[in-house]
Amino acid sequence: MKLKSTQLALAVALVPVLSVQAQQKPEVELYGQVGVSYTSKNNQTAANLTSNTFATNSLNVSHLGARGRVDMGEGVSALFRLESTLAPETGVAGKTNGSILFDRQAFVGLSSENLGAVTVGRQFHAATDRGIRSFDVYNFAPANAHVVPLALFGVNRFNGNDNRVSKSIKYRWDRPTGFQAGLSYGLGDTVGSETSKGSSYSGDVAYIGSNYNIGASYVSFNGLTTQASSTVTPKHTVASVGGSMTFGSFQPYLSHYSSSLDSATTANLNSQTNKITSIGLAWTATPKVLVKGAYYMDKGTNLNNVSGRNGSKDTLVLSAEYKLFKNTSVNAVIANNSLSSGYMQETLYTAALGRNPSATSVQFWGAGINYTF
Repeated sequence: MKLKSTQLALAVALVPVLSVQAQQKPEVELYGQVGVSYTSKNNQTAANLTSNTFATNSLNVSHLGARGRVDMGEGVSALFRLESTLAPETGVAGKTNGSILFDRQAFVGLSSENLGAVTVGRQFHAATDRGIRSFDVYNFAPANAHVVPLALFGVNRFNGNDNRVSKSIKYRWDRPTGFQAGLSYGLGDTVGSETSKGSSYSGDVAYIGSNYNIGASYVSFNGLTTQASSTVTPKHTVASVGGSMTFGSFQPYLSHYSSSLDSATTANLNSQTNKITSIGLAWTATPKVLVKGAYYMDKGTNLNNVSGRNGSKDTLVLSAEYKLFKNTSVNAVIANNSLSSGYMQETLYTAALGRNPSATSVQFWGAGINYTF
């Protein structure tokens, strides 16, 4: 009896110790999406070809990630995330054939229930966070500019059109409802330029209600080009406002973006401006069927920093997803991009769409399967 009593006392004494160890044990989760679509797009290259191919799923970029969190007590947690783009059709991981393996995100940080979260590394800037959560019916998730023309706004035009920021620090205050906000700052990617050149800063605010959310964001990127005046570098800035509401099975979206892009060689000379309005609608037709549609109207001035090169670009996207099983779905998407006037000579979207420079539009469609884990 004495032995059993001693064992019981020891077990009781160990409970707090084991509890602390359980709290401190990191919880690591492997997650991601793997999907492939058969895609087709017309009016490609100067030969006016139709391109048919397999690619990462049209509505959801394939990716693989690992994230972890350890409870440090008193509402404070340490966390990390490593996330890489995947190209299932070829097996390639990471950006530019794997030269940046964790191209989507790679950060570590601390999170407090009362004070918010601070993360350091490669991550979305704060304005992208808000765009994903509040502004776009497709949450910026699709894989190409045919389906999400906003993919080329809110990005660093001076550094690979990236909407992630390397060498960055970000603070986020998020709650399921009520006020949300974020701030981020990036030092820049170029070796030896951890000053104003290549740096960026961003912020967002939002209010999340019971059936609506509304927010605003701003991001500014400094260019890398050395200017005649050492105090001036070109800038790309984007200010956004918008939100969504839920009415039964329908969720409409409305947002507006104002973008300003200096010349890469001479700051503030013939700055390109774009005024973009997007309207979207998501319809949960049945528990297994999700239908979405969006219209993006882009009015550009001084495109490519050429004075008087003004024009418009209109994008219409329609899609449907059918959930086969809990984690597996099939989907189809069609999109039309129409350009007029000066937008016919705009170079970035011509490249992004693969457009024949003489064609006034590009049609895209894709059908595929996607697995989420």
